[in-house]
Amino acid sequence: MFRMAILLLMAAGVQAAGISASGASPASVTFQNCIDAVSKSNPDLLSAQEFLRSQEELAKGSYSAFFPSANASLGMSQSAPLRAIDPQYLSSLGVSYNLFAGLRDRARVRTAKANLEIARANLDSVRARVSFQLRQAFAQALYAKENILLTRAIRERRSQNERLVRAQYESGRENEGSYQFSKSLLEQAEYDERVARDQAVLAAQNLSHVIGYDSTEVEAEGDVPVSQPPNEARVNELLLLTPAHRTQNARIELSDAAFESARSGFSPSLDLTGNLSFLGREPTIRENRNLAMGISLTIPLFSGLSTFRDLRSAGALQESANQTRISVDFETLSSLRQTLFIFQQSIQKLKVDTNLKIAATIRATIARKRYNHGLLMFEQWDIIETDLINRQKNALASKRDRIIAEGNYRQTQGLGDLP
Repeated sequence: MFRMAILLLMAAGVQAAGISASGASPASVTFQNCIDAVSKSNPDLLSAQEFLRSQEELAKGSYSAFFPSANASLGMSQSAPLRAIDPQYLSSLGVSYNLFAGLRDRARVRTAKANLEIARANLDSVRARVSFQLRQAFAQALYAKENILLTRAIRERRSQNERLVRAQYESGRENEGSYQFSKSLLEQAEYDERVARDQAVLAAQNLSHVIGYDSTEVEAEGDVPVSQPPNEARVNELLLLTPAHRTQNARIELSDAAFESARSGFSPSLDLTGNLSFLGREPTIRENRNLAMGISLTIPLFSGLSTFRDLRSAGALQESANQTRISVDFETLSSLRQTLFIFQQSIQKLKVDTNLKIAATIRATIARKRYNHGLLMFEQWDIIETDLINRQKNALASKRDRIIAEGNYRQTQGLGDLP
């Protein structure tokens, strides 16, 4: 039994020192440490960055239609009987240049630019979403860590109250019901402290997962940078900068480019070509030289109405894109206003809850002295004590909610903490 007691005391000491069950201390990470880790390892962010790089290359390549194309060829032909006739060698250099294709090439460039803008908006949206997830996870980890200290202090306070009520009961100045109730409140405080420790473990695991440290136990340190919300944000101007609006604008540009490309099917195509060829019995001997240059005009006459149908389909897609932007803009404006209001309210609520906690602390100090001197009934004192505990919990939760509310507002704008 003595050895078992020693082992239990050692385990309690390890837990109190903040050492994990694996025997290693959790890695302390600041918010900046998390930003650096997420920027380098988050798969969604890296995928969006690579997709943007791909669209950048395609946008640059879309201008190739405005430049001439050149090709060279070298060939050999042999007729039967093989020994009676020498082989013929042919070398040629051809150049072609499209002078006009009904603006189809310009539509191709517009399409590439629109896809590039969609990729940029997507990257901003992913960056904002990942930033919010990180801010939320870090705020939860800080809250869980501070909640352990709070529940521990509440348990100590309930323990002191239980001893005070027991002294009053043993002296005959308090009834047994009040004493039993104070013991139950102490047990409730011990249970809350255990729940807080378990929640801290889960919050730390979630933060570890978000930053890519799945195999490492982490502990949040420091604070999350915060800023003040605008008193009256011009949401109509903010809307133009959001990834959702920019994406819809790019989709409208895509539909316009598709309509322009479909309309080019009714336009003629004008091409300029040139070819220089050499024919000889030896690869290095040029016996016959031929230079050909020409210009061709192609006029579409009938394609089985497929071009007409393509044009009508592109027109319908234009209208669909316009209506979709109206719907998305309305939802985005609503989200901007709602998240801004919640952000502003969270700051005011934090201030109110902090002041109420201070006032409740002063009132509880006075009430304890009055109860100790028999000037206050247990029921009245318990109401004041419970109110203090609730105010302490509310103030701590408001601090967390204020950080999350700011992150949500920034996410709606397409902003974030990640570079």
